[in-house]
Amino acid sequence: MYNGPIKKMHLEITNRCNAACPACPRTGDFKGKLAGHMAMSGWHDLTLSDIKEIHKEVPTLKEVNLCGNFGDPAAAPDFFKIVNYFADNNIRVIISTNGGPRTPKAWASIARPGVKAQFHIDGDEDTNHIYRVGTKWNKIMANAQAYLDAGGSANWTLIPFKHNEHTIDKCEELANKMGFSQFKVKKTYRVGNNDSTSQPIELPTNKKYINEYVHKNINRDINCKARNEDEIYISADGDVAPCCWTGSNLWQEKYKNPKSPKSPSVENNYFVDFDNNFRTNKLSNIIDSYINKTDQYEVAWECKAFAVCNKSCGTSKWLDRYQDRS
Repeated sequence: MYNGPIKKMHLEITNRCNAACPACPRTGDFKGKLAGHMAMSGWHDLTLSDIKEIHKEVPTLKEVNLCGNFGDPAAAPDFFKIVNYFADNNIRVIISTNGGPRTPKAWASIARPGVKAQFHIDGDEDTNHIYRVGTKWNKIMANAQAYLDAGGSANWTLIPFKHNEHTIDKCEELANKMGFSQFKVKKTYRVGNNDSTSQPIELPTNKKYINEYVHKNINRDINCKARNEDEIYISADGDVAPCCWTGSNLWQEKYKNPKSPKSPSVENNYFVDFDNNFRTNKLSNIIDSYINKTDQYEVAWECKAFAVCNKSCGTSKWLDRYQDRS
């Protein structure tokens, strides 16, 4: 399903996280504020040895996105070793983090060319913790400032809600003062509440901050981000999926309560009818298996068979995720 050799990878190097964001799929009512699938799965991490094997199988790799459906990459045991390995091999590294894990000294150690951090900070000292439950403002600021002072390149990305939209200009001013290269406002669709948060998580009142694509239940033409960018996703347990969005659904189905009914959205398992774990099957074979199913994916996109594709990549939704700050 790709246009050429794999050039990018979305790597979820851990499913561990220090936060309990109420609209995150990892958060729920089990012990530790975990969702059921997280309680069932246990902890998983990609090690430096795993990363070296992955790179060996995909020598065309140019960029990795250390992000996650369920974990913060900085919480992975081998986080710093993995970042430095990729940087040493001239592979661009993008890190998405809430900024809470680790120490300022450790963050300063990865401030090097080819590494870019995206600190997801959703408000000021009075509001960030409302959505980023469990994070500490002073720790985030210390980590970010140490990384920036050491010459690191970073963006501040903010998700707007009703409770923090009044802080956006203040946060942008602080980001510029600290030395962030860019301040980005990510149009939101995240709402919902549970016991992890102190107040309701509601959409912002200013409609320019809302991602309208997600909330309209209509079929759209699919413009697949993973295909366009020749990017594949690998989860913390080693499973390989066409993209992070299908990977999230596959994970939640894999680790759900066995007594729960099968989810309609994954009835076809996204055509994963083969061993898709790189620890038990060669990664190159897995990628070839997806490429060999290109015709099937194209038919599925035409028929709007996969809700996740329509939601995430319908009419280039993924190209319109940020509010224009110019």
